[in-house]
Amino acid sequence: MGALFISDNRNYNRGHTRIMLQAIRDRVTGIVAIFVLGLLAVPFLFFGLDSYMRGVPQDAVAVVGDAEISSSEFQTSFAQYRQRLRQQLGDRYSELDTNQPAVRREHLEGMIDQLLLRQYAEDLGLRVSDQALAQVIRDIPAFQIEGQFNQDVYMQALRGAGETPRSFEQTLREDIQTSLIPQALSGSAVVTETEVDRLISLQRQTRQVSLVQVPAAEFEDQVEVSEEDVEAYYQDNIDRFTTEERVRLAYVELQPEALIEEAELSEEELRQRYESARQRYLTPEARRASHILITSEGAGDAESAEALATELRERIAEGESFQELAAEYSDDPVSAEQGGDLGWIEPEDMVAPFEEALYDLAAAGDVSDPVETQFGWHIIRLDEIRPPQGMSFEEARPEILEEHLQRQREDLYIELSERMVDLVYADDSSLDPLAEELGLEIKETDWFTRAGAENGIASNEEVVQAAFSDLVLLDEAVSDPIEIDRNHMVAVKVLEHEPAEPRPLEEVSDRIRQRLVTERSREMAEERAEALLERVGSDGSTLESLAESEGLDLVSIDSLGRRDFQQGPAFLREVFRLPAPGEEPTLHVLPRQGGYALVRLEGVRAGNPAEASETERDMMRRQLRSTRTQEALEGLIARLREETEISVVEDRL
Repeated sequence: MGALFISDNRNYNRGHTRIMLQAIRDRVTGIVAIFVLGLLAVPFLFFGLDSYMRGVPQDAVAVVGDAEISSSEFQTSFAQYRQRLRQQLGDRYSELDTNQPAVRREHLEGMIDQLLLRQYAEDLGLRVSDQALAQVIRDIPAFQIEGQFNQDVYMQALRGAGETPRSFEQTLREDIQTSLIPQALSGSAVVTETEVDRLISLQRQTRQVSLVQVPAAEFEDQVEVSEEDVEAYYQDNIDRFTTEERVRLAYVELQPEALIEEAELSEEELRQRYESARQRYLTPEARRASHILITSEGAGDAESAEALATELRERIAEGESFQELAAEYSDDPVSAEQGGDLGWIEPEDMVAPFEEALYDLAAAGDVSDPVETQFGWHIIRLDEIRPPQGMSFEEARPEILEEHLQRQREDLYIELSERMVDLVYADDSSLDPLAEELGLEIKETDWFTRAGAENGIASNEEVVQAAFSDLVLLDEAVSDPIEIDRNHMVAVKVLEHEPAEPRPLEEVSDRIRQRLVTERSREMAEERAEALLERVGSDGSTLESLAESEGLDLVSIDSLGRRDFQQGPAFLREVFRLPAPGEEPTLHVLPRQGGYALVRLEGVRAGNPAEASETERDMMRRQLRSTRTQEALEGLIARLREETEISVVEDRL
């Protein structure tokens, strides 16, 4: 219908900007809209940072400025991180490697960096409004059906992830806020074509090598591992062999659908509800119409507009095309392009004079006399009639009953949830008063760790945090009531608790023994490769003669590229770190899949940028921009760390 019938009131709220770091703030415009395409994942991994102890809250593992990271927050986050690794790596996941102190400290450093960025965004006044957050959520495909946001899908997805709307939206808001700074830095990164050519030349570089492989497996039979060796490794690496802390809960669960199974309404009440909401169940008659609008501005004055409208009505009656006249004369530019078509119109869509004239037309094809409204003079044509549609009383009956049932359940939930809160605050020593007063059953969970469970209430993050909180775990009190979903509340109490503790040596001795065999056989393979290298310098042996005399395989690779992953990532990384040889090839001992290799680097060939497609060049530009962004981000975080007092309590990791 165009600008004629739609009032377009757009209010842009442009807040005051700070002069300091204006460039970053300028880059923030539109970032939230871009954010829905995927959250920017930035690996915050920094080492060698000294932490000086000062006054630290009792439960904090770190204090960052005026904020803190509690032990519970860290343990939950780290457990979830390990759970994600377990899912991603499958059989390759190692409980030993992921629970080392260095890994735990690295994870904490990442949490500190994210907190610093969030504080920095707060200082700059960069906040995520409720409207922007809602738009992001509506645009996430996982919450849509046929491209449209669906509330039921949203709630189901959150339940499956063990989240509540409150916790998810808070986490999302913080993630968006944290991502604003890297997004802004990314937009300001400049990349030249010369730099792109240089990167392509490096990426397409190939190397010519020959090598003799020394398999570690050949030495496994020579490795001896004593019981003392196993025990010493166990004692030296005891942190690798600890079990995960876990709990089992007792809980009461308030779900009104379990208390009210059916709605009861009399026939008279059902009909009253149907009649009072009749417009919901019946769609009124709709009419498709076209019009020609003549305005005073377009015709010159009001009198001329009326005269032109009358003339056009007569020409239509004489057989001229309504669509062609609309396209030529109508002052409604949007509908004029469609031959005057306004689409489907329902009662109260239009101003009264227009609507009355339209609904006075009897049949499709009828055309009204000129009708005056505050917009000008209209000639209206009725194109199609759609009769009333919807549900009869009998068809609407199940929906009316279901709505009444939901209303009953919500009313009961409000009443009982308030009562639950009062009861917990009156006595948090036991779940029995709750169960007796509210008529609820005391249930029990299976064992779960700080990573939570795959299903049940322990899949909810707030429940997991409550279960491992000091109140519930140490004071053995009933938790505050937790609303884990709409009309779904629980209160929990620890039933059993198993702290993290070292696994028995006999349980892990076989794994330790195998690890020692693997490590020592690789060491022996490396020593053998180093000995072969010495022979080249001492007795004039060549790679070829060594392979023949030692019964080893000689492998020649004429064009080794950076993407020849079948050679092993560690081997590729080391080969491409080697300096280009001079006139003579150079020999090196490098790790290779299954052992070590004596490698001869014979030549380096630069890649040709002219052979790269535009798609590849775009990829290189993005890679360079990402690198620049990461460098800028690391510099910013380093500066924030220098300006912020940070304390870490190692013992609480």
